[in-house]
Amino acid sequence: MNKKFFMVFVEGENTPTVQHDNLEKAEKEAQRLADKYGKKAFVLGSTSFITPEEINVKVDSFEDAFEYLGRENNCGMPDKHVKALNAMYKLVTIAEAWNKADNFMPVFSDRAQYKYFPWFVYNDNSAGFVYAYTSNAASGAYASFGSRLCFKTDERAEQFGKQFIDLWNDFLLFR
Repeated sequence: MNKKFFMVFVEGENTPTVQHDNLEKAEKEAQRLADKYGKKAFVLGSTSFITPEEINVKVDSFEDAFEYLGRENNCGMPDKHVKALNAMYKLVTIAEAWNKADNFMPVFSDRAQYKYFPWFVYNDNSAGFVYAYTSNAASGAYASFGSRLCFKTDERAEQFGKQFIDLWNDFLLFR
């Protein structure tokens, strides 16, 4: 919405009236409300529009996801698999932030709710896994990469698989 609009507030009230598309309508409504309530009414006009960043732009690292979720400290992990567990922890944290922004909470007992996750294949030329496609789990009971790493849409799962391929390789491979 980039069109200018106007809102009317009545002194001492908590909420504005409906949004008006021109100043004349807003002023007419303000006068009506001022007369009705015997209070001052104010007409406020929009001056600029701020659009939220897409979550995949706003949260494009573990540190960003950690901050987005309001986390305060990190925990220690066993030495033998530190790199893989750390990568998994980062993937889960980023996925949680993205799902929070998408207002998506996977409910695994709900077979009607589709849950999409990235799928990978090993590529000898890259010496690691590469993004292949997404899959969904609406009624199956399998968990190919873990239920914590699923998303609301096919597109979001694809973004996640491609954008964080290095973390996926740290998680899936001994390197």
